[in-house]
Amino acid sequence: MLRTILVDDNQLSLEILQDICVLSQHVAILGAFQSPLDALHFARNNTVDFAFLDIDMPGLNGLELGRELRKLYPKIILIYVASEPGYCAEAMRMKADFYICKPYVCRDIAEAIERATLLSHRLRQRLTVRTFGHFDVFDREQPLYFSNAKSKELLAMCIDRCGSAVGMEEAIEALWPERPIDEKTKRLYRKAVIMLKQVLAQYDSSDIFHSVRGSCNINPGGLDCDYFDHLNNPTLSANVQDYMLDYTWAEETAAKIYFDQPTTQEVMKAL
Repeated sequence: MLRTILVDDNQLSLEILQDICVLSQHVAILGAFQSPLDALHFARNNTVDFAFLDIDMPGLNGLELGRELRKLYPKIILIYVASEPGYCAEAMRMKADFYICKPYVCRDIAEAIERATLLSHRLRQRLTVRTFGHFDVFDREQPLYFSNAKSKELLAMCIDRCGSAVGMEEAIEALWPERPIDEKTKRLYRKAVIMLKQVLAQYDSSDIFHSVRGSCNINPGGLDCDYFDHLNNPTLSANVQDYMLDYTWAEETAAKIYFDQPTTQEVMKAL
């Protein structure tokens, strides 16, 4: 959900806006403010993803407030509410994400929230995964650091499964092949899960990994992955080889990729 603030110096307008916004499942209203300065003070101490800002306010107007919010949160989504069409034009010059003119109806606000939700998904940086060659995960071209190598390998197993669950015992057999499945290795598995969650949380990507008692899996839609691209269109990567070189358990998938490669004729036909 988008962490949201509402700012309008008119109390009635603010209450109406708040009543409409609470009906949406996409926003979590952190605060509703009549004072732009109070809103700015709040934003300096609380992370904000999305703001509805009235433009015509005394002291610090909505455009000025938006400028300050963007300094704090460059990816914040700003939707301006204006009583005069001229204000809307000015808001667009300020690179507003959207604007609404008063008087508005519930549907206007709902559409604005829908736009904000779609935009937030586009702005969120997705992790990039490389499986061909040595397995690695990147954020803005910088590799993620895993202090626990088994947590990284567990993520690789989940990616190899493309969203299907990896059972705890199966993971133990792959990650610690020389050890029995007992309470010690189960603790090692749980430690790997915890440390993987911690790494992903550092990159605001906790939602790509899920674990329940006895199994875990990833959300494939939350990643950019060369293996997933290959599965969607093998003709675009007909020369891929050396899938997950670091892990012996990946040899079965590597063999399947090799024998499923399209012929040169098939590639040319697809192109």
